[in-house]
Amino acid sequence: MDLTQVIGRASGLAGGAGAALLQRLQHVRLPGAGQASATDDPERAARRWRAVTVLRDPADVDPAAGGLPAPLAALGDRIEVRVTPAPGDRGTELAARYRHTPGPDEIGDLRAALREAKALLEVGEVLRVDPQPHGRRAATPQGAALEGAAQAAPREGVL
Repeated sequence: MDLTQVIGRASGLAGGAGAALLQRLQHVRLPGAGQASATDDPERAARRWRAVTVLRDPADVDPAAGGLPAPLAALGDRIEVRVTPAPGDRGTELAARYRHTPGPDEIGDLRAALREAKALLEVGEVLRVDPQPHGRRAATPQGAALEGAAQAAPREGVL
């Protein structure tokens, strides 16, 4: 066996071992850290905290001092909120979750409320994309895809 074959076989074995390790680590879950695992049952995944990082001091975001931002306050006592300093001195982490097991629509409402609360705390208003200041988008495949994304964003946008 020449050197090229040995290197090829060794890299194949190393790649296979790395893939097996990553597959195993994908299902490791540290309590209270990271996102819900893909293997979590739906009830546990629905009950996890949703969070945004706000570029403000924790004292400015504290619900006890000034109350919750309006989008979160609208959810009332159905949610619990926690405010902690963000890692790396990067502002404040504002997190919320339902006190009960929510449905998919409620999760979308909470995600939208967190995004709107972040905008209010950082900018003072919630910026809107619609209506378009320049009129309607062209009826192209890209325009239709963009319209669909804009319609879905209020509930399922990225936090």
